[in-house]
Amino acid sequence: MLVRRIPRRARAGFTLIELMIAIIVLLVAVMATFTSQLRARELMQTSRETNTAMGDLQSAMERILLRPVDEVPIAGSPFEDDTAIAAFDGLHLPNEQILVDYPGYVLGGPVPDPLPIVLRLNWTDSRGRPRSMFLRSMTTR
Repeated sequence: MLVRRIPRRARAGFTLIELMIAIIVLLVAVMATFTSQLRARELMQTSRETNTAMGDLQSAMERILLRPVDEVPIAGSPFEDDTAIAAFDGLHLPNEQILVDYPGYVLGGPVPDPLPIVLRLNWTDSRGRPRSMFLRSMTTR
């Protein structure tokens, strides 16, 4: 019986170059996974902040809409024209402030019917960037 011999070089395990290439490929895959996980975490945080901001805006708008129209934009009201709503200053988000505006209304003048309402929420996000959101509505007598 004739036994064919395989050269020693062909029988050897992985070469050092093959191992280096495998390690580099594995390292690239791990880094890509890690980077995508970090980005997903940032997106989740941004989503949470945006949802919190919208919830605060809706809550402020509901408080305004529950009051009689003639008491809303006047001087001394918690929702006075062109001022921040004190109850929401720094409530859930860093540097949170909700500003209220009534387009077409002049402080001290008659309250228009319907009364347009614009709320703007300003805050600083988790990455230190200034952010803003708006919510618009209208109320009548």
